[in-house]
Amino acid sequence: MPSKKLISLLNEFSKTELNRLRKFLSSPYYNDQEDVLRLFEWVNNQLRKGVLEADQKSKQQVWKNLYGNAPLDDAHLRRLSSDLNLLALQFMVAEARQKNEVAEALELQKVLEKPAYKAHLNSVERQLQKQLEATTAPSAETYLAGFQLHWSIFNRASTVLSTTNYIDKLLPADHYLERFYVVQKLKMYIAWLSFRNFRATEEAFLLPPGFWEYIRQPLFSEVPIIAINCKVVDCLLDPNDETHFQSLMTDLEALGDALSKEDLRECYHIAQNYCALKINQGKTEYYRAVFTIFKSLIINDILLTDTHLSEGMYKNIITVSLRVGEFGWAENFVREYSGFLPADIRDNAQTFNLANLYSHQKKHDKVIELLRNVEYSDLVYALSAKLILVRTYYETDEFMALDSLIDSFRIFLRRNKQVSKSVKLEYNNFLGFVKKLSTLPPSNPKMVENLKIKIERCNAVVSKKWLLEKIVEF
Repeated sequence: MPSKKLISLLNEFSKTELNRLRKFLSSPYYNDQEDVLRLFEWVNNQLRKGVLEADQKSKQQVWKNLYGNAPLDDAHLRRLSSDLNLLALQFMVAEARQKNEVAEALELQKVLEKPAYKAHLNSVERQLQKQLEATTAPSAETYLAGFQLHWSIFNRASTVLSTTNYIDKLLPADHYLERFYVVQKLKMYIAWLSFRNFRATEEAFLLPPGFWEYIRQPLFSEVPIIAINCKVVDCLLDPNDETHFQSLMTDLEALGDALSKEDLRECYHIAQNYCALKINQGKTEYYRAVFTIFKSLIINDILLTDTHLSEGMYKNIITVSLRVGEFGWAENFVREYSGFLPADIRDNAQTFNLANLYSHQKKHDKVIELLRNVEYSDLVYALSAKLILVRTYYETDEFMALDSLIDSFRIFLRRNKQVSKSVKLEYNNFLGFVKKLSTLPPSNPKMVENLKIKIERCNAVVSKKWLLEKIVEF
């Protein structure tokens, strides 16, 4: 049978990648085993049908497909599976190499460092230098590549001290090395500061004496990634001085084009964490700053990772946009970006977040239309959707439907073993308070006040803010 490791690996490949893997396996240069290709064809076919399992039944099926009625050789099948797994990994390396022209050129430079290949080597090095100089947003990797290029050139020259322009071959290597060191050291320091701000640690991250004075030299002042990372350090070292954050945001807007997409995404991620810290301190005006960061991620085309969007990021962006009242923007985002979510949660995510949006807009009919007959496969979405539907029935005075939903919701909580006791308590308390709200006589201020006190004192309840808002309406 195909191993679980092989199945899990190939399951992550896109259809395009699987097609390219087939071409890779069809090449005798990479694979001279026809049986491995036939095994891949069977696995690929099953993957596309969504019926592949690493069990005894599939073992029999694949063996019959490969060898007909021949007696099953378990060891042989395991070896084929192992060989296919290894070739798939080699394919991934080959694909990655093709996507990184600089890394591929550096490998070629090493291969050509023989006198017989001098003309080819000179051509490769000139082209590589042009690529590095044309980079408008250099990163630590860019500077490392520049060092590797010029260090190899210097090493060849160093065998003969009388080589023409000997020192001129040394200095470019040092130029790139210094910038790589400073950029990478700052990134590592930032990583340590970020960790320290969230978790206690006794481990110290040591910077060399005079480091800050060293990087203030003019030769570094013109490197945008160094200047911006220094602002990031200021934010993390002194989060109470909010001018550091404002300065960072200004620089990211002004110099963002001079950073690689990966570096820019990292900086915005840290800025987002800074806003979260301020929001937790009660400074809700930072929701607007987070919303601005999310828009910047989209404008700079750095929201997606390999054409994918995580469910958490999708939900956070919508939650924040609703929090700042950007309803039209939120609806466009829900519809436009749901297609980048993992396929298994895509429909749930879009339906729930549209319902959440309509709930904020008081478009109760649309909420009910979306949620009434939807069965969510994801537990978190199921709980959240039922919660919104309970609130919507209350808001629209649909008390018969509300009573029925409360009863079915309680049964759902009681029967579902995936829901923890603490979560069940929070939701059951909410349902109990809503039930009392729906029967509360507004002409009895004392009963209203008593219920308000109970809600305020209850720490184990979801949607507490909404419950207190409904009390105020009495």
